[in-house]
Amino acid sequence: PGYYCQNGLRFKCKEGTYGETSALFDDNCSGFCPRGYFCPKNTVHPIPCSPGSYASGGAKECTSCEVPLTVPMEIKNNMCRNDRSCCFDYDTN
Repeated sequence: PGYYCQNGLRFKCKEGTYGETSALFDDNCSGFCPRGYFCPKNTVHPIPCSPGSYASGGAKECTSCEVPLTVPMEIKNNMCRNDRSCCFDYDTN
């Protein structure tokens, strides 16, 4: 897992993709990282974005929403994490 093979050579799954199983032959491994997750090089399972960040499909890292420190963690935990619009998905009232 985390690798694919081509022409007898083994390569790490590239950033933005993941490799859940063995014996992969496609350079996209098991597929592109899903929305709300990120996949650095050699990822076996997509990693969820932290509260207050987001990622669209095929991301190698999550992008911070730069949510104000005054927003409670409970609200951050409930924000969506799959699109830039999630960054505006909080209300402190």
